[in-house]
Amino acid sequence: MTDPRDDIARQMEPIARRLLGEPNEALSSEGELRFGNHGSMAINLQTGCWFDHERGVGGGVLALIKDVTGVDGRTWIERNGFEAERAAPRKANGRQRAPLGKIVATYPYRDANGELLFEVLRYSPKNFRQRRPDRNSPGKWIWDVEGVPRVPYRLPELNEQIELGRRVVIVEGEKDADRLWGLGVPATCNAGGAGKWHDDLTAFFVGAHVVVVGDHDPQKRHQKTGDLMFHEDGSAIFAGQDHAQAVARALSGVARVRVLDLSKHWPDIPPKADISDWLALGHSREDLDRLLDQAEDHRQAKVLGEWDAGTDKQYLPPPRGWLLGTAFCRKFISSIVAPGGVGKSALRLAQLISLAIGRPLTGEHVFQRCRVLIVSLEDDADELRRRLRAACLHHGVAQPELEGWLFLASPGADGGKLMVPDQHGRPVVGALAGKLAATIMDRKIDICCIDPFVKSHSVEENSNSMIDKVVQILSDMAGALNCAIDLPHHTAKGQADPGNPDRGRGASSMRDAGRLVYTLTPMTPEEAQALGVSEAERRSLIRLDSAKVNIMPPMTAAKWFRLVGVEIGNETDGYPSGDNVQTVEAWSPPGLFADISVPVLNAILDDIEAGLPDGNRYSDAPNVTDRAAWRVIDRHCGKGEGPARQIIKMWVGSGLLIQHSYENPTTRKPVKGLRVDAVKRPS
Repeated sequence: MTDPRDDIARQMEPIARRLLGEPNEALSSEGELRFGNHGSMAINLQTGCWFDHERGVGGGVLALIKDVTGVDGRTWIERNGFEAERAAPRKANGRQRAPLGKIVATYPYRDANGELLFEVLRYSPKNFRQRRPDRNSPGKWIWDVEGVPRVPYRLPELNEQIELGRRVVIVEGEKDADRLWGLGVPATCNAGGAGKWHDDLTAFFVGAHVVVVGDHDPQKRHQKTGDLMFHEDGSAIFAGQDHAQAVARALSGVARVRVLDLSKHWPDIPPKADISDWLALGHSREDLDRLLDQAEDHRQAKVLGEWDAGTDKQYLPPPRGWLLGTAFCRKFISSIVAPGGVGKSALRLAQLISLAIGRPLTGEHVFQRCRVLIVSLEDDADELRRRLRAACLHHGVAQPELEGWLFLASPGADGGKLMVPDQHGRPVVGALAGKLAATIMDRKIDICCIDPFVKSHSVEENSNSMIDKVVQILSDMAGALNCAIDLPHHTAKGQADPGNPDRGRGASSMRDAGRLVYTLTPMTPEEAQALGVSEAERRSLIRLDSAKVNIMPPMTAAKWFRLVGVEIGNETDGYPSGDNVQTVEAWSPPGLFADISVPVLNAILDDIEAGLPDGNRYSDAPNVTDRAAWRVIDRHCGKGEGPARQIIKMWVGSGLLIQHSYENPTTRKPVKGLRVDAVKRPS
């Protein structure tokens, strides 16, 4: 039987009401709640136990949670805020609760915009409860935090201080945080105290300078037996100190982290002492600054985090988190580099809509439907809507298909920057970083596109060290939040160069940080001539090439797209024609290649590369007979001489076939023949 003094058992009533709804009042009594039309589910308020008379099963609080939700009971309690409430004991009749005591402090937790998310109440005698506003009944409260985003304490002020590049102190509780703010020292904590740090909080500290100060707790003892407690590795459990180390480990990948151990600077520190107790001894703000300056850089137990490959239990790692073709992948930075006006925003929008609706619009495989966030730093909200409407109209996407999957933002100047220079020209994290991380977490975003990259920061774009810091913020964010981040980028001035990642404007560190970088260029007159495309049509065709693909083999052939103008139906009396807005659709070269599969093309190229049995090579010269390359095409797919010669000419013009000088094995004279450029083979 569940111990009635146990904290979890004493929470049976509120947990049962949450899980089962309101009881059957006619069948309930002071010591027992009955649920269902016939009262078959019985909750004993004195013992904290339940029994389902229809099924003949029962148990304690944890068993009830598991039975109703299928979730581990303790996990559910932690997620829903009940564990922190620690309900007061009941009287003997099992229904009347002893009072929690007097509320001595209320700590509001707000989102980045200052909107109240929930409150932590501190009682005397010392106790804590959490509550959230009831959105359906203003002025009333719901006594849990189910579904509420986790945020650090005093988030709006915290974001401002991180943006200014100031040192931020993370303490164990709201009282200590407020005490430090009273001295002008930025400070924060997580709700729930020691052991309650969640990964959701980590992204708020991207690029920050953090000092973690833990409480000086004695070794933890078992609640019932009083025995000293130890970790699995045999080390003693110290709640406050372990919490400080856990926070430091969580932030070490996204921020500069230092840890202050009070015991090293306070020789006679008493048990359970904290930073507020140290200040109560009469220490000044200047003393506090000197103390924080002595915090030590956080170091992991293994300096490099190395592991033994021979005993690695994760020797077979999980597959990469591909989202769309080879364009986007979780935890990686992608980019498309193109001159202004070529169509990169139109292409990216079509690709991202593909992910949002779960079906391909650009001919690329959709691995999974994704929640997409597009942050436009160049177009305003109305222009972004025009582009979206054009793409949806052309591809037959209904607006309801996007609900809950595609999110748009055009924040303008109010959004801030990822990084800005301070008054000394040093880069500091800007407001956009925190807003971006908060939105990705709140909306559960799988891929975020920031278009264009150059407008996401205000540091010197030709400085490798500066741009590296900017991209590092996004790279850390992608890893911490398990999302893909895409950064469309402008090219430098000069001639377009398909597949050249160095054509991106500004510092090369932008290119170096990306793992999936592509170029987008217009079709050239030469390409149009080789493919038999008219000059008028050529102007609407663009090609996508691998520029830098570090995590897989590069794309061996260009992908082609056509820019299409769409009347979006927004005509008015003043503008009777409305707007014509471009989108993209996949395009393939016409005629000659329409009925030739990629395997057949590669078989033809294999034969041309192998040459003739006598050691000679095939030729595209008009007067050759046995060595004529067009015969290989005719042999594989029966194209005939005319079309086959055209294909050979196209391949030579595109560089897929290249002229190679060699010695004729029969005549011993120098001649020329064709070889295949393997890099340009069709994929």
